[in-house]
Amino acid sequence: MTFRLDPEEYAALRRVCVSTGARSMSEFAREAVLASVDVGTGNRGNLGGDLVTLTARLHELDKLLKSASGLIGRVLGAEESEETDEEPRELGGAGS
Repeated sequence: MTFRLDPEEYAALRRVCVSTGARSMSEFAREAVLASVDVGTGNRGNLGGDLVTLTARLHELDKLLKSASGLIGRVLGAEESEETDEEPRELGGAGS
């Protein structure tokens, strides 16, 4: 089985592997996949699987928060530009 990770995902996976004491990333990934799949061996749930799930969810949350932050920044930026647009402007009179 092969899958690709972006650099941030790879670094997060590497940190989890080290913190859980996995002998290799392959071993950790295998355990995580098998913990998610009912292979008839009973409950395979373990701390490593929980950490993989938590890491994935935190990564999703981080992306959503960054997106929300960008949207908020744009809204606030739009409000600031509207305020500056509302300032009175001098209009050229007949003598201009």
